[in-house]
Amino acid sequence: MPKFLNTKGLSEWMSRIIDETERELVIISPYLQLSNKIFQKLLNADSRGVETILIYRENQLNDYEKGKLLAIDNLNLMHHPNIHAKCLYNENYLLIGSMNLYEYSEKNNREMGVLFHKVDIPEFSGDAWGNADGETVFDEALEEILEIKNGAEMERPSKETIEDGFELEILKTEQEKRDEYVRMMNSVFMHKKFIVDSDKGYLCKSYMDKVDVLVHTRIEFSMKFEETKQNYLFNAYKPKMRDLEFSIPGFKMYWNRPDCILLYDDSRHQLWKKNNTAVEELELRKKGIDEMVRFIKQL
Repeated sequence: MPKFLNTKGLSEWMSRIIDETERELVIISPYLQLSNKIFQKLLNADSRGVETILIYRENQLNDYEKGKLLAIDNLNLMHHPNIHAKCLYNENYLLIGSMNLYEYSEKNNREMGVLFHKVDIPEFSGDAWGNADGETVFDEALEEILEIKNGAEMERPSKETIEDGFELEILKTEQEKRDEYVRMMNSVFMHKKFIVDSDKGYLCKSYMDKVDVLVHTRIEFSMKFEETKQNYLFNAYKPKMRDLEFSIPGFKMYWNRPDCILLYDDSRHQLWKKNNTAVEELELRKKGIDEMVRFIKQL
């Protein structure tokens, strides 16, 4: 759940978010006066390959501070005509507060803020606020961050933006991520056409004749055979389900009702213990689906 932060807490979590950023970081701060500590942390993040967007208020950055920021290769420096919002956002954290990235504020002002987190914070597991927050607040904040980014002017693109174009994963909406994923699915599954389903899964109608396949946290095989046949097959195979449960390598099979068979990843299997890419995981799931299709055809 969200965590209230005072001035000291804001300062500590600003540093921690920069330190723990793995790939991408967004900083919105109308006024900037970087302490040596924060500047060094940004340089360290840059050396780790972190891509940063920093948006400040137009005409509110002196040449000295700008020169420090321009020394950070993977930093996109942008300005906006009328922002007053302040936030830091990375893969796991969203910090919203009253404090600018300003050394004087850290040392002298009374500030307040709120920390939201997509992951559990282990050292605070005994407190309710250590538990991860829901996605809704991040989605709503992302909408505003995107509008601020769109309304800003690019003052100096990062080295990565110059070479590869401006694209940050953390600024993609859930719809954009799902659209990208279904395109990747359709590339892996070739002529099988999946669509984004309304419940956030990916649906292929008639993956085999009279069987739809829905992929999300599990794989669902919805059978549309004649009802009498479905009931007969279900009753015939129900006594054998214990033996069939792990019959497809890397998966667990459940057949709990006549018209639907479920397939789950078997997390203990060695197939899922490797550092698989998204494409490799889809290829494994395709093998599991095709094995299940062969099983259904033999019924």
